[in-house]
Amino acid sequence: MIEKTTKKKKLDLKNVLRAIDKREYGFYENLEKDLQKEFSPFVMMRFVSNVKGDEDTQEWFIERTNELVNKNHWLLANKHKNLMWKLLAATGVGVPCFHPYIGQPKVELHKIEKLIAELNPTMKIEDVKLLASMMSDEDKQELFDKMGFDKKDRKEYE
Repeated sequence: MIEKTTKKKKLDLKNVLRAIDKREYGFYENLEKDLQKEFSPFVMMRFVSNVKGDEDTQEWFIERTNELVNKNHWLLANKHKNLMWKLLAATGVGVPCFHPYIGQPKVELHKIEKLIAELNPTMKIEDVKLLASMMSDEDKQELFDKMGFDKKDRKEYE
């Protein structure tokens, strides 16, 4: 008995970025339904906003992506992917460009900042750093006391 192996098609990132750069407005509509489901406007926005090239090209992509795609992104992205595609395609310059992905920056937290972040997982990193910078030594000791930390626990966060 011969088993059929079906490979799941994947959306090719290079082709998608090339279509955006060349302003192929009908690209998304011509994709198969399963490939349309793989299209992520947010990920594409992250790629498209960054480009290797001269300063004018970089400025073009940043401004166009922000003006056309980033505004109201969360209102449109899930229900109107075709519109999001057309907005992304409008950022293109007519020729293929290289778009490296911009990842999230790694943030180095100091010991007390790590504790504050652990206690407040929904707090923004900037707010964690601000709160930690405003805490006096007495404030830190009071926090440790309220948490029941012994000397060993305190050393980990001091």
